Amino acid sequence: MGKSAATGDYRPPSEEGGALTQTITIGDGDGAPMALTCRRPEDEMPKAFVIFCHGLGASGRDYAELSRFWASHGYLVIHPTFPDWVGAVAAAEPQLGFDPNTETLAEWASIPELRARMYEILHTPSYWLERVRIVRLVMAEMDAVLGSALGTRARPIPGAIAGHSFGAYTSQLFAGAEIDVPGQGTCRFKDDRFRAAILLSAQGRDQQGLRKGSWDGMTGPVLNVTGTLDEGAKGQDLRWKVEPYKLAPAGSKYLAVLEGADHYLGGLTLTDPASGLPHQRNAVSQLTLAFLDAYVTDYNSAKLWLASIPDHIGTCPLLFKQK
Repeated sequence: MGKSAATGDYRPPSEEGGALTQTITIGDGDGAPMALTCRRPEDEMPKAFVIFCHGLGASGRDYAELSRFWASHGYLVIHPTFPDWVGAVAAAEPQLGFDPNTETLAEWASIPELRARMYEILHTPSYWLERVRIVRLVMAEMDAVLGSALGTRARPIPGAIAGHSFGAYTSQLFAGAEIDVPGQGTCRFKDDRFRAAILLSAQGRDQQGLRKGSWDGMTGPVLNVTGTLDEGAKGQDLRWKVEPYKLAPAGSKYLAVLEGADHYLGGLTLTDPASGLPHQRNAVSQLTLAFLDAYVTDYNSAKLWLASIPDHIGTCPLLFKQK
């Protein structure tokens, strides 16, 4: 493909179809049910699955637009909800004084007391490890997930892991990033069943156990997406946000820095302050779908498209690198 094909009109292997959304449940290991929001193609069996890990305070019901886009192009997208969902935090900690059913919880970052507690959770190791446990549980129950979501005894399909913000941190761990956990030392969670990982606004060194050398084992395909206005939880700048790409070994690694994009990358959920930036959301959709097609389902034209991206996708300017 020529450069014109890499300006916003990636051509996937099949036409866009419909997407179905459903909630299924699996056992949580102790007998309690765990709800998963799943989206799949409407008129065909999925070619692969993606486990999507939400950000701090969000839930498995969020990120619907991107999830539907992937599903409409052939993917089963599985969304767990982790204990750092703000509704779960408010319910578990009534002393915070917030009704877990109020709509204003979606704006938790503007509520000082709740914001402080959520940021404390972000830096609490037990919450990091609980995310790992839940993703492992979903993988262990994948046959049951496929059967419930597809309504049939499905054959095994390849998979990827993806996530935004805190979810990008979770995805890094399964892609091979190692961390230092207080009281446990160095921990590794790499799962080779994931063929690729997508990191949307990820983390760099000196936070959540990440440090120099953390990415040495992240050897598989990884797409790191951030923006020039993206910041970390402690105010870290763009240089920090690109470290997962910069410090990982070469080999099917991609970095996209969207010009003018902040932490929300154009609005990945309906409650994001930057939800009115469709050119950025379109760039994220195009990039992530092409990456999944290239490295999960081995669509060679997707690799060619990624290799031909200049300095924009559609009307979204960006810096794009690969190694």
